Amino acid sequence: MRRRAELDGLRAVAILLVIAFHSWFFLQFAMPDKVTFLAFSNSLPWIAGFIRRGDIGVDIFFVLSGYLLCWQMFAERRRTGMLDFRKFYLRRLFRIYPLYLLTLALVAIGRGPSWDYLGNILAYNIWLNPFDIIIPWTWSLSIEIEFYAIAPLLILLARSGRAALLMVLAFAVLSVLWALGTLNANPQLLENSIIDLEIAERREDLVLYYQQLYSSMPIRLTQFLFGLGAAWVICHRAALVSRFRIALVAGVVLGLILPLFYNPHGGMTEARQSMAFIVLLFGRVGFAFAIAALIALMQVGLLTQVKAALSWRWLEPIARFSFAMYLYHPVFVYLGIVTFIGTTPVETVSFARYLGVFAVAVAGSTALGFVSWHAVEHPAIRFGQRLIGKRNATLKPS
Repeated sequence: MRRRAELDGLRAVAILLVIAFHSWFFLQFAMPDKVTFLAFSNSLPWIAGFIRRGDIGVDIFFVLSGYLLCWQMFAERRRTGMLDFRKFYLRRLFRIYPLYLLTLALVAIGRGPSWDYLGNILAYNIWLNPFDIIIPWTWSLSIEIEFYAIAPLLILLARSGRAALLMVLAFAVLSVLWALGTLNANPQLLENSIIDLEIAERREDLVLYYQQLYSSMPIRLTQFLFGLGAAWVICHRAALVSRFRIALVAGVVLGLILPLFYNPHGGMTEARQSMAFIVLLFGRVGFAFAIAALIALMQVGLLTQVKAALSWRWLEPIARFSFAMYLYHPVFVYLGIVTFIGTTPVETVSFARYLGVFAVAVAGSTALGFVSWHAVEHPAIRFGQRLIGKRNATLKPS
C-alpha cells in the first residue's frame, strides 16, 4: 500500500496527543502531592479537555493499525486468492521488535536481569499487574502484538460484508458489555475517578480499573476491528461510504467529542457519575467508530479540507518517527519539566510552562526518532524485506 499523506498525518496527530497527555499527566510529579495536582487539573478549562484525554491518541493508533494491516491483507487476498502468513509475521517482527528489544535492553542495563522482561517480549504483561510493567506505557505494544497474532484469522473469517459487519458489531457489543459488567460488579470504579483512587491510595481498585476498563483486550480489540471494517468497505464496497456520508460525518463528530465529557483524572462528583457511566461504556467504541469513519471518508475523496490539513508535509516526519517517539518521549517530558519548572515542587503550572514542556518533549523525541529510524528501524525493515524477497524468489518456478 502506497503511503497516504492524510494517514501519516493522522498517525502524527496520535503521537502528538499522547505526548500532550503525558506532558500534562507527569506534572503531578512536579507538585507536592496528588491533591495539588487534582486542583490544578480541575482548574483547566473544558476546552483543554483534549490535553487531559490525549491518551485517546493510542486509540487512533489502534484503529489506524487495524485499517492499514487489514487493507493490505484484503488486497492481497483479492489479488492472489490467499494470504501469506509468513510474510505478514516477518513484516511485523522486523517493524516492532528490533527497537522494542533495544529499548528493553537499555532498561535492563539500569535495572538488571529479570524474568519480568519475558512478559514484555511475549506480550502477556497486560494480563498481569499493570503497575509491574517494566516500561509502563508499552502496554499498548502488547495489545498491538496480540492483535497481530490473530489478524490473519480475522481476515479469513471476513469472507463477506455480512461476516465483517457481524464481527465488528460483536466486538463492539462485547466491549460495552464488558465495561457494563465491570462497573456493575465494582461500583466503586464509577463512584471514584482515577485521581480519587490515587489520592485514597486504593491500589487494588487502580489495578482493577486499568486491567478491566483501560488495557483489557475486550475493550481494545474493538478499535482494531473498526479499522478492519473500514478496510473491508474501502476494498470491496467503497461506494457505500459516499452513500452514507451524512450519517458517517455525524458519527465522526459525535464520536470525537464524547470522550471530552469525562476526565478520569479529575475529581468525581455525583453530577459527573452519569456522564462517566456513558463515556466508560460507549466512549472508546464511539471514538473508534469516528476514526474509522474519518479514514473511510478521506479514502473516497470526501472531507477534503480535513484531508488537506492532515496531509501537511511537516506531519510526515513525525508520523515516520512516531514509534521511537512513543517509546522515548517520557524522557524528554522529564527534561522539559526540569527545564521549565525545575526540581522543586510547585503548587501550579502556567499554560505557557506546560507548552514549554510539551515543546521539549516533541523536539527531543523527534530528534531521537530521526536517529532511531536511520540507525535501527529502517535497516531492520529492509532486512525483513530482503528475507521475504528471497523466500518469494525460491517459490518461483525455474
